[in-house]
Amino acid sequence: MSYCGLDFGTSNSTIGIFNQQKIKMVALESDAVILRSAIFLDDEECDIYFGETAIQQYIEGADGRLMTSIKSVLGSSLMDQKTRVFNKMMPFSDILGYFIKHMKVKAELSSNRELDSVVLGRPVRFNDRDDSADKLAEDTLRNIAKAQGFKHIEFQYEPIAAALAYAENIETEELALIVDIGGGTSDFTLIKIAPQTSHTSSQILSTAGVHIGGTNFDQLLSYHNVMPLLGLHTSLRSMNGTDIEVPSSYFSDLSTWHKINHLYSKETLINIKTSLATANDKTRIKRLFNVLENREGHRLIDRIETGKKALSEVESIQLPLEFIEEDLSVEIKKSDFEEIIDNDLQKVYQTIHSLLLEAAIKTDDIDIVFFTGGTTKIDKIRHDIMQFFSHAKEVKGDVFASVGYGLTLDASRRF
Repeated sequence: MSYCGLDFGTSNSTIGIFNQQKIKMVALESDAVILRSAIFLDDEECDIYFGETAIQQYIEGADGRLMTSIKSVLGSSLMDQKTRVFNKMMPFSDILGYFIKHMKVKAELSSNRELDSVVLGRPVRFNDRDDSADKLAEDTLRNIAKAQGFKHIEFQYEPIAAALAYAENIETEELALIVDIGGGTSDFTLIKIAPQTSHTSSQILSTAGVHIGGTNFDQLLSYHNVMPLLGLHTSLRSMNGTDIEVPSSYFSDLSTWHKINHLYSKETLINIKTSLATANDKTRIKRLFNVLENREGHRLIDRIETGKKALSEVESIQLPLEFIEEDLSVEIKKSDFEEIIDNDLQKVYQTIHSLLLEAAIKTDDIDIVFFTGGTTKIDKIRHDIMQFFSHAKEVKGDVFASVGYGLTLDASRRF
């Protein structure tokens, strides 16, 4: 039996194998073990590209369909829908299958053998409110993995996988809070971790999760800081002479990756072009029209995500938008970004609070707070959480590979 651990993430994905009795994270794009969870379906060549290569193909103007944050369709209404790919209608599960297969093939080439068993990571909740949708999401992911050739499929919560990775390096028993905040979800595990030399085993006390992650923050940053440049909150002169606001749905959809392609429809372009005639701010509505006519929506989201990441290092950025209009840019301050995401962050912190109550654990009882997931690079998140646990030690894991490593470790124990 040959096995792997596969972390299919909303923003980034990894896969690990056992090689010469050691865990090896597989290089998925050049020498990088991190693969951006993006896929580009090239209509001209009928070819498929993955990761940063997919995004680059799209930005360079190849004719086709770009999808980013593709995991987020699991647990959503999109799972029941089909989309046009290579001139035929295809379910989203098939597109996710292309991505899983690509990772599996890369791992098999690296290990020089076929992989028939996998531990797949999953968030604590695919869907926050609907248990049946949550179960359907896991079942769908299981079926996708099975269709790509995996015969033995197990699941592990992503924060537990991160805890397993952390547990390899401790020397004394610790009560740890694992904080795993990625692109699509925020997941937490309370675990009493025993060192490998101990005669006792680690004990999971409680898990919790909420469907909030980095892509939510990208959407908020886009909507509040960039969309006003494209006409959000501007108005049109109606036939009776009164002013009405340009529909906010255009801007909400343009800030949401899986809704962008709907805006490229002929009907939408005609509606926006018609709006230009009565727009009170023609310059901004013209920018919106140009973005949609030139199919620049995903480039815009990619630029915004890059800007968000830069705010982890500096207090403000000047986000360049020259592909929309020459010399166009917008200043974004870290303090403003932190303010617009605060409402979502409070829901994240409430989830942690509920987790502690459920396990009957006090904040002062926590020895370690272990951070993993790319979104934990946001300073405010780590600072706010550590304010709750003033007696605990802050530990930063590999923000992108901890979960994949832990899933592979889990696979070695299961198979």
